[in-house]
Amino acid sequence: MGNGTDVPADPAAVARCRAAVDAVAAGGRHDLPSFLADLRALPAGHPLRSEFAATMVTLLTDGGSGPPVQLIAETGALLDLADAAPPHLLAWPQARASARAFQLACQVQDREAAAAEVVAELDELTTEQAGFPHTLAALAAARHGVGLSVSFQRGDESSAMGMIEQMGPLIDRIGDEQRAAQLRDVRDTMAEFLRAQHTGDWSATQDQLERLRHSALALGLDPSAFELPPSSNAIFGLLTDPMPDVDGLTAEETVRRYTGGETGAMNKLAASYALMRGGTETDLARIDRAVELTKEAAAEPGPAQDLARNGVAINLWRRAEVLGSTEGLDEARQVLEDLIRDLRGRDGSANPLWTDANNLLSQISRRLGDHAASGEAGLTALYRFARRALVESDPAVARTGLREAAAMGMDLARQRVLAGDYAGAMEALDTGRGLMLFAEVEMLDLVPRLRAAGQDALAQRWETEGPTAPGLRAEAIEVLVDAAGGIEHLLRLPSPADVRAALRTVEADALVYLVPADEQQPGMALVIPREGRMAYLPLSYLRVRHDNEIEGYLTALSRFSRELAPVAQTSFTDCLDDLCEWAWRVAIGPLLERYFARDAETRDRVPRIVLIPMAELAAIPWQAARNREGAYALELAAFSQAVSAREFCANAARPPVRLTSTGLVVSDPRTEGTARDLPAARLEALEVHKAFLHAAKYVGRRPNGSPSPSGPGTAEQVRAWLTADGPQAGAVLHLACHGQFTSDERAAKAVLVLAPDSPGTPGELGADEIVRLLHRTPGRRIGLVVMAACHTGRSIHGYDEAYSLGTAFLAGGVRTVLFTQWAIPDEATSMLMYLFHHYLRAEKLPPWQALRTAQLCLLRPDAPIPDSVPAPLRESFAHREHVGVAGWAGFVHGGH
Repeated sequence: MGNGTDVPADPAAVARCRAAVDAVAAGGRHDLPSFLADLRALPAGHPLRSEFAATMVTLLTDGGSGPPVQLIAETGALLDLADAAPPHLLAWPQARASARAFQLACQVQDREAAAAEVVAELDELTTEQAGFPHTLAALAAARHGVGLSVSFQRGDESSAMGMIEQMGPLIDRIGDEQRAAQLRDVRDTMAEFLRAQHTGDWSATQDQLERLRHSALALGLDPSAFELPPSSNAIFGLLTDPMPDVDGLTAEETVRRYTGGETGAMNKLAASYALMRGGTETDLARIDRAVELTKEAAAEPGPAQDLARNGVAINLWRRAEVLGSTEGLDEARQVLEDLIRDLRGRDGSANPLWTDANNLLSQISRRLGDHAASGEAGLTALYRFARRALVESDPAVARTGLREAAAMGMDLARQRVLAGDYAGAMEALDTGRGLMLFAEVEMLDLVPRLRAAGQDALAQRWETEGPTAPGLRAEAIEVLVDAAGGIEHLLRLPSPADVRAALRTVEADALVYLVPADEQQPGMALVIPREGRMAYLPLSYLRVRHDNEIEGYLTALSRFSRELAPVAQTSFTDCLDDLCEWAWRVAIGPLLERYFARDAETRDRVPRIVLIPMAELAAIPWQAARNREGAYALELAAFSQAVSAREFCANAARPPVRLTSTGLVVSDPRTEGTARDLPAARLEALEVHKAFLHAAKYVGRRPNGSPSPSGPGTAEQVRAWLTADGPQAGAVLHLACHGQFTSDERAAKAVLVLAPDSPGTPGELGADEIVRLLHRTPGRRIGLVVMAACHTGRSIHGYDEAYSLGTAFLAGGVRTVLFTQWAIPDEATSMLMYLFHHYLRAEKLPPWQALRTAQLCLLRPDAPIPDSVPAPLRESFAHREHVGVAGWAGFVHGGH
């Protein structure tokens, strides 16, 4: 038989191939690797070579269904040999489409093909096979596999979990119930694996990994076919015991124990981890053997290769630590630079190894004395967390990584100030701040940005499927990142010069980050002044511990509310009193006495400071810090707070908004039992309305409890005002109502408690919705929001996220916001709010100064009160000496 090459075929190989095809056609099994070897032995171009391959593909896919899971790889290899199909294979188009789809899915998993190109080809195949339901089901399953692989590669845990949960309908289509049951077990195990990994339960993660291996064996799969997404440190811990028990074993005995005689890359990594005792080994011989194993694993192509390359650098780093030298670190740095270059070419900061590799490169560069490279690598490591904040559709999943991002940012900032790189320290701190709030705003105008990038189909999917569709958010973010030129550009981090310009705009003297100490390094204040150079002030005792004043305060704060009886409030006020002295001693005292005292004589007023307190320090009322003479920081300086330098600069750039007597006043709406009445708030709201906002719409209840003619103060009324079109709505919102707050991991929320829109529904307006409403009406200009409500400054996603009701208004474009750190007593709030509006409107003070002057009036019982204070409120002012710190210090100014 001619084959175009005049090379005769081996008759025995042809016979074996025919026998294999006949056996499978008869319902039997065959050794596909042997069949492939025989096919490849046939000369290229031999007609039977393609015919046998195409026939076997058609049989394995049952004429266009999905191939058996354990044979997917072989089916793809057969497809490569099927150049053409004989005429009698009528189902070949469907069989080819199914086999090609799963071949593409494997290529994405092995990072041999770009996901976007694969999805485009799958779409074409789907269009071609529109009339064949069984083939469409196979294509859908393959596409699902692509999405799952991409989710793992991006570190998008919520999408991965969603896609795992959606595997049910695909599995249900399988006719073989035994096989379906095995796949359901794999699905459930993968879900448990992700949950355990997310919570850091490495013991449970290891158990689930072992279950995955058993499930893979039951399906006839190679257990190493599962691509696992965690970082290198995590996977080393998963492959063996959390701390390997190798006492009494020689290096080679350890290797044999942890490889089981297998020579695959994963086995070598496991043995390496065991030799290193989880990174604590001090025996150079064992370390050298571990380095050798990771180098061998790094030389083997496959899913473990990048992990092994990172492992080489980790082990060389440990070797240098043990030697007390820099020997081997140049090699480790080169390994990491090559790895990071390759990661950047494939996935960039989306790759799960990105942070580990860059963070280690930062440490190695610092050890080698290259502080510039160290800072650059450290900042690059942080960008993965920023990307994760944007990618994750489930805040509960994102929170763990974001906490790590803030901690890493603080650690890097401490390193940068020691190297004299204050600008790098500022960038590190700001990269880890307010990422979830930033992501919320970024996603709001996603559709026009996608269309501008030429992604009309993706924009359409976003509009129809929504942001919670698994993988869709991450896919959209990739477009934004690429359009911006990288995640670091998308973040739009300001420079020190940008901050100085913003400080001049708002007439503040300095932006100050407060960073707590850690176990190795002191806390610090990083100061960006309006004029002059940045400064670093070490604060050795700025430490959050379980045995100091801040811990008791934070515990009491979490339980404090207006509903408590006075005797129950004692623990909070006592803790707050202790905290005042602590806050002066560890931070505010040094800041005012050592930094701002330097130019006090040239300044015609007290210094105005914008604080960005990191971690738990964000919950501290710094304006209430008290010195030994009993003077409060509020008397010596003016304080505002900002989410981040990025948010501060964005706010400062907003144009002025003229404040008139028009706006909206919300007065203690009837909440149908969800919150107690606030009679003093009604009085406050009415008097503020009459004296300063007489043209504003007044909703809620009047002092006697009767409803306002303008409405009961429903959530819908506030929504309508926020999105009102035209200047007649006014630019001031005064909220004399309840605010509720919870930071529960799965149900975090901060809401204004208003009158229900309809019977039986909660009258709630949450932070997320506030951001969306304000963003929907970019022409709406709101100059001031005053929230005389509980906990409106408390962050729902962790201190460094600074995601609260107050910051939601700022993120939505409001120029100035007053919010609260705790539940301020009703009467004190009423006094403070009336005074604030008086100093703002009658005496024309800027909002920050009006709030400070009002607080000073409550702080100093002998201070004169304005003659305009109405008679109903004067009785409260007669007893202001009993207000105490809890009555005035909880209000915070944000914005302009």
